[in-house]
Amino acid sequence: MTTGFISYTHADAALKEQLVRHLTPLRREGLIDLWHDGLLRPGEHLDPTVQAALASSDVVILLVSADFIASEYCYEQEMLRAFARQRDGTVRVIPIILRPCQWKGVPIGNGETLSEFVALPKDGKAVISWSDTDTAFDNAVGAIRDMLKANHGNSTQDKVGSRPTNDALVRTHRAGSTNLLGIAAKPTDLDRDRFLRSGYTTTAALFEEKLAELKASDARIDTDFERIDSRSFAASVYLDGKRVGQVSIWHGGDMWRNALCLSYDTATSTRNSMNDWLPIEDTPQGLAFGAGNAMSRQRANGPLDADGAANYFWQNFLEQVRSRIR
Repeated sequence: MTTGFISYTHADAALKEQLVRHLTPLRREGLIDLWHDGLLRPGEHLDPTVQAALASSDVVILLVSADFIASEYCYEQEMLRAFARQRDGTVRVIPIILRPCQWKGVPIGNGETLSEFVALPKDGKAVISWSDTDTAFDNAVGAIRDMLKANHGNSTQDKVGSRPTNDALVRTHRAGSTNLLGIAAKPTDLDRDRFLRSGYTTTAALFEEKLAELKASDARIDTDFERIDSRSFAASVYLDGKRVGQVSIWHGGDMWRNALCLSYDTATSTRNSMNDWLPIEDTPQGLAFGAGNAMSRQRANGPLDADGAANYFWQNFLEQVRSRIR
């Protein structure tokens, strides 16, 4: 079943609930399983839970309004991350315009704006601008139903959230794919760049989530997570106020352009030295992170996907912290 994530601001909570009701038939048909922060259980840590749900979703529904665009969290932590995943080919983003606002020129990364993607309801006309909101949501949900059914079939119709006029230019190549003769397609530089960015994004999200869990596990422990720039972050762990572990993780740079890199005991964007790295490798199954050059004592077994790379770095960092407090 397709998993769906609803991104919205609480100023639009009533409209969000109305949309959820309209999506209920799709849920009952087994087409989609929805998640939104209204499903959080008491005691759950808000940000890590939200980010984990966002990272694991197949479809992200953006409920766009002036309040949504003005929200730093909705814009930076949810919408930009969702479109980064769409560029990697791992999620479909569906904008639904709730209330009239200047949404078309809003940047979504990579030099693109929201206007370049199909928005719902029809023609991106805001939900509250229709004769009634039920009609508007019915139009939007009908388009989502068609998209979900097409994903299970062979439809060539334009899909919600795709570019409205450039379907012929969309790349269908995927690393490791084959043609009718069984000849493996060679990954392109674009494939490698997107795979590397996906690995970095997944690693950053995992560290942020795990640091929050670590902090919540013991009152003596504190943690810090800092996004240094778009290609690097730093993570720190403190015990009774004393730093017992710190790491920087980044991608890119002159010497390790096609690798995820790690440096202990530093919080800087300088990329001239490292303690461990996971280079991108071509495998029969497609692109993967290889640990053949890794300097850590804890070696990875076999090629790693984005989740495997993230867990590999986290486990080694956690082991380093443990060794310093034993």
